[in-house]
Amino acid sequence: MSLILDPEKYITFKRSEFLKVLESNAFRTAGAMVGDELKDLELNDAVVIRRQDKFSSPCLLTYAVMIAMVAESHPTTLIREELFAISDYFHQQGILAGEEGWKLPTI
Repeated sequence: MSLILDPEKYITFKRSEFLKVLESNAFRTAGAMVGDELKDLELNDAVVIRRQDKFSSPCLLTYAVMIAMVAESHPTTLIREELFAISDYFHQQGILAGEEGWKLPTI
């Protein structure tokens, strides 16, 4: 059994750009949520690591290895397969980051 990760599960925007879209007349007339209603949708435990960040490749590759180490010894086959699929995803992102990473992170 092969686990397929859903790349559509989350979406990431710069907050300033997202707010510009929400404030646009076209979006408002479509009945979009604005302001405080968005706070209910915000994920406070999420962290974004951009592949263009010079440090993201080693970070993502290390994360992938740590997940694979847990998967290696997990007793449940299905969970082990899921963990290896997640590890593979972050490994691929780490490879892409190594090819794309060119700037220092900013706050």
